[in-house]
Amino acid sequence: MGWTRRNLVLGATWTLAAATATHSLARSSNVPAWSLPIRHPGAIAGDGMVIRHGFACENTWFSPGNWHTAEDWYRADDTETAGAEVLAVLAGDVTWIGSDYPGRVVIVEHDLGLFSMYGHLDYEVEVTEGQRVEAGDTLGRVLAWPDGRAPSHLHFELRDFFLNPIVNGDTPRNGFSCGYRCPPGPGYWPINDSLHPAQVGWRNPQHVLHGDLAGAALPPWVVVASTADGLRGPLRSAPEHDAAEMGNLRLRSGDRFDVLGRDVGDPSSTGTGADAYRVWYRVGLPSGATGWLPAFVPDDRDTGSDGRPSGLHPVLLPAPD
Repeated sequence: MGWTRRNLVLGATWTLAAATATHSLARSSNVPAWSLPIRHPGAIAGDGMVIRHGFACENTWFSPGNWHTAEDWYRADDTETAGAEVLAVLAGDVTWIGSDYPGRVVIVEHDLGLFSMYGHLDYEVEVTEGQRVEAGDTLGRVLAWPDGRAPSHLHFELRDFFLNPIVNGDTPRNGFSCGYRCPPGPGYWPINDSLHPAQVGWRNPQHVLHGDLAGAALPPWVVVASTADGLRGPLRSAPEHDAAEMGNLRLRSGDRFDVLGRDVGDPSSTGTGADAYRVWYRVGLPSGATGWLPAFVPDDRDTGSDGRPSGLHPVLLPAPD
């Protein structure tokens, strides 16, 4: 049926335990090529977090009938996300700070011709317009939402525009409240529009970050996220959920695997739903076995109107050197 824990879904059930990897981690003084956008203070970026509504997923409880153009990051244990550190995902220049989203919005322009946007930040951000930031630098912290419209979370986008005429420029074609020449943009795009969000200029964030755009070098290793602790399952012979099994292992939070390869989807993919994400790593185990594992798996605590999962759980995180 899927993963052996409630709410996680995958194409094959994990069943048997086998070799595990070392728990030791070492911090690096090197500047990373990229980072996930959120962390608990002192933790690895992304650990203990979950994407409740992913890119090109329908958020039926907040904006039904629309594709989400971003990722909403929450604490995985459903406790308060406010106060979590919001991190620059790539090196760049802070282009814009403002809005009441609610909370501040920070937009960073990157050398790749992309912009990253971070919404629902506390009003006291930690950067200024024009400032140069590196991947992993703290931009601010998640706002404690005062009005109860949604739990506190980070809204995180990657896109190829600052202002797009039909989205948030001179001629917005959809009636979202952001309106005329509004840099943050609407955060959603109608499902019934003829264009997919990727055709308008938004990008699947994880396909950008884990792929070649964010840096040609593979991370030396990945670490098992705390959200995957205790899961059991197969290494795959190929980066597909229905590929042949190469062996079984039990995942433990903090286990570290050497990275031998990766397979990442097109940032401009027009797939929809959480199952359109494609981020896999070929890993090596201390036993000498190798195979493919997914970095994210769909999470069905939130679903679209078609019943497909809208969220994702991290399984593998890029580890500090």
